Amino acid sequence: MTVHPQLGEHVKNNIVTWSGNLVTSSLSVWLLYVLTKLENIASILEEIGVELASLSASILGRAERLGEPRDFEDHIHASTMLELGISRIISNDKDFDGLVGIERIF
Repeated sequence: MTVHPQLGEHVKNNIVTWSGNLVTSSLSVWLLYVLTKLENIASILEEIGVELASLSASILGRAERLGEPRDFEDHIHASTMLELGISRIISNDKDFDGLVGIERIF
């Protein structure tokens, strides 16, 4: 697994702080697998207390209608949050700043 030299420790601290209250999308899991080739992602998510949100047609439809953030991948993350009533995202991506109903923590 790769760790960003400047952000890795900060991300780890956020995971520890929010453990048990974390949700990620199926898209995030796929991206994690593509980047790391880890095949034990389910056990990792369980160990650190991350719930996996399904990617549904409703979420995709909502993502298609979003004007911001600019990347469709981020549209999926934002629409997953909105669909599930989640208001905070742990991210270094400033594209989430200023989205109504979403607070970026990093």
